Amino acid sequence: MFPRAGPETLELMHAVIRKTAHLANYFILGLLLNRALRGEDRAWELKWAIWAVIIAAGYASLDEFHQSFVPSRTASPWDALIDTVGATFAQISVWLWLASKARSAQRQSAR
Repeated sequence: MFPRAGPETLELMHAVIRKTAHLANYFILGLLLNRALRGEDRAWELKWAIWAVIIAAGYASLDEFHQSFVPSRTASPWDALIDTVGATFAQISVWLWLASKARSAQRQSAR
């Protein structure tokens, strides 16, 4: 893809792609956890968001711990932090989306 890129550039691109994948995967996990925890309840509640982040952070930590025993993998607390940030961003996104829907519904009912 980048035939003129030097080794340093390729290594940086590789790292950025990997860390972005961590963030994206745990963002999706955070969305799914939020949905699973709140069940049929359509409202956003802080307790469900906190639980979703705690579960995702726990899973990320256990995954990094597991990687410390796999010779071909490298365990990193930074990866677990990035994963937790991804799950946290998901909770913020759900809150903003549901708040936006509520404002829109209020405007519709006011008409």
